[in-house]
Amino acid sequence: MNKYYIILLIVGITSLFASFLPILLKKFKISFTIPLLFLGAVLYLLDTPLPWPDPTWPLDFALHFTELVVVISLMVAGLKIGLNYSWKEWRNPLRLLAIMMPLYIVIVFLISYYFLDLDGPVALLLAAILAPTDPALASEIQLNKKQTVASKNVGVQYNLTAEAGLNDGMAFPFVFLAILWSKNETMGFDQWAEWIGFYVIYKVAVGVLVGMILGYSYSFVTHKLSDVNERRIHPAFVALSLTLISYGLAEILNSYGFLSVFFAGLFANYKKHRENKTTESDPSLYFISNTEKFLIIFWMVFFGGSIVAGILEFNTTNSVILSVVLVFLLRPLLGFVSLLKTNLSKRKKLAISFFGIRGVGSVFYLTYGIKHGDFEDVNNLYSIVALVILISIFLHGLTAKRVMEKLEDATNERE
Repeated sequence: MNKYYIILLIVGITSLFASFLPILLKKFKISFTIPLLFLGAVLYLLDTPLPWPDPTWPLDFALHFTELVVVISLMVAGLKIGLNYSWKEWRNPLRLLAIMMPLYIVIVFLISYYFLDLDGPVALLLAAILAPTDPALASEIQLNKKQTVASKNVGVQYNLTAEAGLNDGMAFPFVFLAILWSKNETMGFDQWAEWIGFYVIYKVAVGVLVGMILGYSYSFVTHKLSDVNERRIHPAFVALSLTLISYGLAEILNSYGFLSVFFAGLFANYKKHRENKTTESDPSLYFISNTEKFLIIFWMVFFGGSIVAGILEFNTTNSVILSVVLVFLLRPLLGFVSLLKTNLSKRKKLAISFFGIRGVGSVFYLTYGIKHGDFEDVNNLYSIVALVILISIFLHGLTAKRVMEKLEDATNERE
């Protein structure tokens, strides 16, 4: 039997199944990721001809597939937020980046080094890859439509979307620090100077600048077109094109493509924002959002297969304890502390802190670090990261919709 046609059949059945999941799950109020996780486990047990892990993920496949999912998710986040938020409103998610993320990385590094007995570079890599809130798997609790100045969300959904959009790029310098450390027995002045000058300042600045210029350029060109010509553009392809151009150009310039994509999304409607012409309707956003969901469907299937394949088998008692502590305690605690001085309600602070979902981005950073660094005995990293993601999928997948509904009900009651 031709395996190619079997794969086509599986892809078709899986995507059709995912299309009907919103109807099936409406009553249960759980994330669509959980049934897909079980579907992946079943497909693995049936020995379907898909590129399954054995038991860890094939390095290049996992690297490039997760890379694509993350960059598309970042464009979706950028387009939804746009330039509709003031500096005062940006300060809340920036507090998560400036306070919560560095503290999280330091604490996870110390726990990994002393409690798990990992060597320095491996412990730092683990801390860096587990730091970002995932822009893909957290999409269900992020902004669900394009924002306008008149009707923008400034609560839980906005803060989680903005955090996820920025922190993937901001975690990368620490991944590179771990890579540099893995290639040098000690970190001397030259290594630190290279890290600060190139991996922090240059890569962040150029990544942001490339995204801003490309997003602004697109908005400027379309602004100059007549209404008739603008309607002739195929809007469904715009966001995907901007994603690939901004990411590709930023990476060619050795900067952070993740930041470039997010900022290209923010600035894509610059001219319309200045003239107050932005609306919630955006065919480009609709198309790329569905592309994002399509890719997440199959990432979840592969992840479900990896669990059955034995990716968790390298965990120890200590690493299980660490994984539970990270999801249930550390992120919620540090997130809440970082938001203490904000004007958000206590309920919103707790929700933002609790929903630090880990997922696709962590797998990308893990595979990127392993491919470019000289790390020893990385199988335990695969197991820890997979366990953290698995806990996050079930914990947040079972609670997100219920919590978001209660927050919306509370807001409506006050209004």
